[in-house]
Amino acid sequence: MIIKGNDYFFISENSNESTYWQNEIYPEWSSITTFRFCLPPKWGHFGFGVEPHYHDCDEIWLFTKGKGEVWLDDKIYKITPNTLVYTPMGVVHRFQMFTDFENTALVTRLERDKRPIHIIEEEHGAPKKTVLGFVVPGEENNGPVKNRGKRFPLTELRQVCLSKNTTIKKEELANNEYWTVIEGHVLVKIDRFETLMSTGDVALLKQGIVRELEASNGCRLALAKQ
Repeated sequence: MIIKGNDYFFISENSNESTYWQNEIYPEWSSITTFRFCLPPKWGHFGFGVEPHYHDCDEIWLFTKGKGEVWLDDKIYKITPNTLVYTPMGVVHRFQMFTDFENTALVTRLERDKRPIHIIEEEHGAPKKTVLGFVVPGEENNGPVKNRGKRFPLTELRQVCLSKNTTIKKEELANNEYWTVIEGHVLVKIDRFETLMSTGDVALLKQGIVRELEASNGCRLALAKQ
């Protein structure tokens, strides 16, 4: 299910699974082309990891549960709940989890050769670097990202937990704002339009829109701001 407006875009979990790189259904005003809660059967378990690779786009992860390690160009960082990992185009990266985990993933539009794959240095050649990647530890990831540089496409990416009967009051957005539901349900209100979002659903809200959120039974969300 997809709901489109001039300044909002809602997509259900099933419709959001069509592609990972260069998702053409995302609106042009969005700086990202994928925002996805990642917990299919092969993910989310102790010992899971990925091979060293790089991309023809930027990739950003938010680990909302679990502990592990991530390598960015051979530099090792710890992963704890609410850790943000930024891997810009050309940075070789991999991660290994030591506990069960969950995360959300965002990617930007493909550039250069526009290869929608894990690009392996031994098979495809050495990457052309752009900027350095970085990691924001979970305990420090509670607002705008400091020293994010010129290429990082967001001002923040973090987990938001709403208790029962919580309302995020009406607000006119100063930036594009993106939400995905990790657990539970949240009601999003925009003027006279409203929709109930469930786990895996995504909302893209354009700068200038007035929105309100209600969580009658509590929920966990991932919030990204452009």
